[in-house]
Amino acid sequence: MTKYWWKRILLSLSMILVLCTWFGVQPGEADGFYEDDLVIAFLPRSLGNPIFLDAFEAAQKKAHELGVRLEWVAPFDFDSDLQVEMIENLIRRGVDGIVASVNDEEEIHRVFQKARENGIPVATFDADSPGSGRLFYIGINNYAAGVEIGNALVDVIKDKGLEEETLETMIMTGYREAFNLEERIRGFLEATKDEVNLHIADILENEDTVEKSIILLEDYLKVNPDVDVIYFVGGWPFYVTSDALPNFRQWAKEGGIAVGIDLFYDALLLQKEGLIQYLIGQDMTSMGSQGLELMVRYIRYGEVPPEIVVTGLEHANESNIDRLLEIHKPWLVK
Repeated sequence: MTKYWWKRILLSLSMILVLCTWFGVQPGEADGFYEDDLVIAFLPRSLGNPIFLDAFEAAQKKAHELGVRLEWVAPFDFDSDLQVEMIENLIRRGVDGIVASVNDEEEIHRVFQKARENGIPVATFDADSPGSGRLFYIGINNYAAGVEIGNALVDVIKDKGLEEETLETMIMTGYREAFNLEERIRGFLEATKDEVNLHIADILENEDTVEKSIILLEDYLKVNPDVDVIYFVGGWPFYVTSDALPNFRQWAKEGGIAVGIDLFYDALLLQKEGLIQYLIGQDMTSMGSQGLELMVRYIRYGEVPPEIVVTGLEHANESNIDRLLEIHKPWLVK
């Protein structure tokens, strides 16, 4: 793992230690003056997944602009039961609004209903729970993202002249209970089913953790080096250099085809090295900033947001990889 990445982890953890309890500004410190002193809680799926840092930073800035207190709370590794407990605690404390990335499960439905019964509006970002009665969802259209990454894979396979071959395929996801991830898989399978011959040999669940995703990937390729295609439903194992993924690197050099959803600097470095053929990224910044603002405007002014707010997608391939590397270069290495 690079020195840069360890620095970023330490920086992130330093922020988390301060922000897990509460983060905010007093109303008088913001651009406008508000007497309500709102407290809005954001719950990413986990604190240990760096993909949420852009959402955190954007929500933090927006909280300052709007004069609200932002609480950023979650288990370090995703745990739906613990997430429910945290929401229960937020309800007891009487926060003004909750925006969460969750599984679509009965316990989530129940605790969201409890929040509403206590006058606390609840919304989702990144991972939706359509049956929960949430106020709104903000994030990508996960089915459409799955279709787009599937179409990209079809192009890669056809460029290699492999469209008539049966290609053994592994899919890596977080949890099968996660609605957003299942939608990405559904879109991917729909886009590829009539275009190329994929045989889905395995679907691995990494429990939404970076460390486990790396172990699963390396162990899988050690046992199954002949798999032809890997579809990463999220970018969990891409936060390390290729030196930390020797089996994956060797597999890619021998012709393995990998595509995935989530786009960030470390993933782009792996793509530049040839380990990944195509990436699609999601706009976490808008999820944090716009998600917070929609919730605040609903509470303050009664402005009902759209039920679904779709954020954009970003594509990375050989034609724009260098430009994207410059855009996404973290400030620590600029």
